[in-house]
Amino acid sequence: MDRSVRVCLRAVTAIFAASAALAADNELYDAPPPDDAAFIRWIEPDHAPEVLGVRSLGEAGDVFHPVSAAKTDGARAGVYYTVARDALGQVVVIEEPKRVDRSKVLLTLVNLSESPVRLIVPDQHVEVVGSTPPNTAGGRAVNPVTASVAVWSERSGVLGRFELQLRRGQNVTLVARPESAELIENQFGANLGG
Repeated sequence: MDRSVRVCLRAVTAIFAASAALAADNELYDAPPPDDAAFIRWIEPDHAPEVLGVRSLGEAGDVFHPVSAAKTDGARAGVYYTVARDALGQVVVIEEPKRVDRSKVLLTLVNLSESPVRLIVPDQHVEVVGSTPPNTAGGRAVNPVTASVAVWSERSGVLGRFELQLRRGQNVTLVARPESAELIENQFGANLGG
């Protein structure tokens, strides 16, 4: 076989191999979020109802799903929403604080209880997130640290204590319920079609 034919065959084989590897690599990753993405998550154990015109939030997974804001009923691009049941069992859509500084950790306090709550460092009497009314969210960007925090209710006192070991790029949500509090590390799921 002529040397130029062998070189040409090797080149064609290399191109096909690279294309196959690239195709396999692309299957490892989800599609990037739409340019006008809003981020919506359902944090209850039952199946999610239709929220903001989105029918496919599915079962609880505590993950944000990107969806094109243009395909929703009122969601805004770049905004994060937590959807849950409030203290009366009603579905509420809570807009979370803006994520401004990516070099810090965002602590979000979602209040699903019946009275205002705060996030505090109990041993030092330091307020991390101020008074957050029912069915709203408050937040604060902090440096990556290790800290003990508590969700404090004006009505019930301490709803939960948490040992946080925060690292850069990690955002966490503390959810206040009428009798307790829980911690959710923010994660992202697949894009939704609306």
